[in-house]
Amino acid sequence: MIYLLKGLFLKKFLKYLFFVFLFLGTLVGLYACLIEPFRLVVTDYTVKTSKWNSDKPLKIILLTDLHSISPWMTPSHTQDIVDKANSLDPDVILLLGDYVGDTPFGKQINPDEGVAPLKNLKSKCGTFAVLGNHDFFGPLGWPQALKRTGIPVLRNAAKKIDCDGQSFWVAGLDELWWGHSDITKTLAQVKDKNSVILAMHNPDSYPLTPESVALSVAGHTHGGQIRFPFIGSVPAVVPSKYGSRYDRGHFIEDGKDLVVSSGLGMTGIPLRFLCPPEITVVTLSRE
Repeated sequence: MIYLLKGLFLKKFLKYLFFVFLFLGTLVGLYACLIEPFRLVVTDYTVKTSKWNSDKPLKIILLTDLHSISPWMTPSHTQDIVDKANSLDPDVILLLGDYVGDTPFGKQINPDEGVAPLKNLKSKCGTFAVLGNHDFFGPLGWPQALKRTGIPVLRNAAKKIDCDGQSFWVAGLDELWWGHSDITKTLAQVKDKNSVILAMHNPDSYPLTPESVALSVAGHTHGGQIRFPFIGSVPAVVPSKYGSRYDRGHFIEDGKDLVVSSGLGMTGIPLRFLCPPEITVVTLSRE
C-alpha cells in the first residue's frame, strides 16, 4: 500500500513538473519571439590603439543584420533605430550587411521601402555600407535598393575621409562566402600612412587582416541570436568556421582589434534570447 501511494505521488509530481516546464517554456518562447526582438540596446566599446593616428577619438556606430521583414523589422522600426543612432552623435556610421529578411515566418518588404529609413542616417564624417551573405541569395533587389539611397557600398574598396580635422580611411570588403572578398586588393588602395578602419560582414576575415589596420568591425553572427545563462552562444549555431570564437564583442589577437556586433534582426527562427538587438558604438582612440 505504501509503495502504491509513493508511486501515485511520484506520477502526480512528474505530471505537475511537466506542466510547470511547459508553462515556463511557453513564457520563454513568447518573450523570445515578441519582446526581446524589440528590446533595442546600445552597446559601447572603447578601442585604444597606437594605430589610430589622431589625438581626437572617433565615434563609430555599427548597424548590422537588419534582416528587414514584417512584423519584426518593418520600415517604421528601422526608422526608430535610425533615430536612436542619430541621437548618439556619431562621427561615422558603418552598415555591415544583411539588409534583407528571409525567414519563412514573416512577410517580405519591398527593398526600396526597407532601406529608405537608412537615408535619414546622420553622421559628421559619413555613412558607408558593405553587403552580407543574405543580400546575395535572399529575396532580390536589396543591394540595388541600398545603392539607390546614395550610401557608398564598399566592395573591396577604400575611401579616404578628411573630416573635422582628421584624415583616415574607411575600407570595406566584399562578402566572404558569396562575393569576392579580397583584403589585399582593398588595402592596396590605401595610399598613405593614415589609419584604416576595415568593415566586413563576416568576422572570419579577421585572422587574415594585416596588423596595419587600426580596427576591424563585423556583424553576421547575431551574437548567436539565442544564448544561454553561463554558456553563452552555441558554437554549432553561430555561422562561422570558428564557432563562437568571434560571436560578439571586442577581440584582440596578434595585436589586432576586432569588434563584432550582435546585430539588429533575426534569421531562421525569429527568436532572440539573452541577446537583444543592439546598436554598437565603438570609440576609437590613440593608446
